[in-house]
Amino acid sequence: MKTLMEMSREIYGHNGRAINRHSERVYRDAHSQRYVLSKNLDGFPPFFEAYGPFKAEHTGVLPRLCVQGKEYWGDGWTWRVAVQAFCQQLRATITTA
Repeated sequence: MKTLMEMSREIYGHNGRAINRHSERVYRDAHSQRYVLSKNLDGFPPFFEAYGPFKAEHTGVLPRLCVQGKEYWGDGWTWRVAVQAFCQQLRATITTA
């Protein structure tokens, strides 16, 4: 089982970076691969997306990570439930600094 370290949390959107508002958490594994778990706050209901793995130097569109076989998932879920599904998909646990 891999371990992911939470690196950051951010809320952004309705600006030049993104049309929709997102709440995003970024994780790193032992090989410096990064993963993103993003909650689209403008969805009705709000939903989740995941990306990874990718290197810090990655440019362009991030690789999508399907959770439960879907690119968009977790309609109306809490962060706790979404993190559990994300970890189950990756066979990972999450730690914080």
